[in-house]
Amino acid sequence: MNYRTGFKKYLDDLGKRKPSPGGGSAVALIFCTGLSLIEKAINFSSPAKFKNQLKKLQALGRKIYPNIDKDSLIFAKIMSSKTAKRAQFIRQSESLIIDLGQASLKVFSLAKEVESGIKKSIISDFNIGLECAKIALRGCILNLEANEKMFGKRSKFIAPFKKSLKRWR
Repeated sequence: MNYRTGFKKYLDDLGKRKPSPGGGSAVALIFCTGLSLIEKAINFSSPAKFKNQLKKLQALGRKIYPNIDKDSLIFAKIMSSKTAKRAQFIRQSESLIIDLGQASLKVFSLAKEVESGIKKSIISDFNIGLECAKIALRGCILNLEANEKMFGKRSKFIAPFKKSLKRWR
């Protein structure tokens, strides 16, 4: 299978001079990529032993995966809307970012539960997946900070996300 073909249009659009897709969409994709690598490491190691953690990771993926597209759609609505409607779309955008940040925190906890059971032959995929979750959390912080500058909306999640990121480095 040629995986590159499926990503080509997305990556081309990401690099164009247009507002969407942008950082929020890319961060959701990075998160899902990392999640898949962690799942792979579990599946090659002890899928039966970590069945509950695997189910939780898969549920996180099902929740965040649609955000790859949703982020772009909501951002387009923010840019084309006026006052009250715009505020509604800004809240929706922030909600997606916060959901992704909280999902990243859950991945850290789940990874801690399974790490000792990951085979050494697949540990690099596991660690790369964990790094992707860290990048996703950092991206959430950056997006919330950007929204604060663009829309004057301060998020109470910035400080706790930053604190958690430091803990997981």
